[in-house]
Amino acid sequence: MSEIFTEGFSQWLGYFSKDKNKIAKAFAHMFVLNQFYVAITNDKVAGMTACTDGKTLSVRLNKKELRKHLGFFKGSMAGIFLKKEFEALFENFPPNTGSIEFVGTASEFRGQGVASQIIQHIFENTPYKEYVIEEVADTNTPAMRLYKKLGFEEYKRKPLPKKIAKKNGINNLLSLKYMKK
Repeated sequence: MSEIFTEGFSQWLGYFSKDKNKIAKAFAHMFVLNQFYVAITNDKVAGMTACTDGKTLSVRLNKKELRKHLGFFKGSMAGIFLKKEFEALFENFPPNTGSIEFVGTASEFRGQGVASQIIQHIFENTPYKEYVIEEVADTNTPAMRLYKKLGFEEYKRKPLPKKIAKKNGINNLLSLKYMKK
């Protein structure tokens, strides 16, 4: 799971290390497994997605683990900055709504419907009437195509400061919503 996470979010994590194996080891501890759905093919995790009620965390960062793999300074920085990002609970999260988080597919399984199947499974096997996906990069064309195909619609757009947008290649972070029919 941490390798899929690293592949999918490397543009955000590159500051902490250019070594993807180091990043994967540093973040392997963080997944709250009972919040994740995974697709397994031939004993390999092909894809993953978390679904929470907006009040429960899907990841928990451990500063000691981050420091162990990234060094004291970068591990501490990851613990501070990413804790705010990954462990921030939603304010006024609507009832009967599921939060879809950390959608990722292993590179060898991309384009084969893995993420679609996991999200469809979540729709069919969780009690929520609505689902949200927060902060999808507007330049993540494969993800946006997938979410649109599944019926998600944009409901909020957050522009990034120009300096950050230029560095990351992302102009806006989009929030998407899906309503069961």
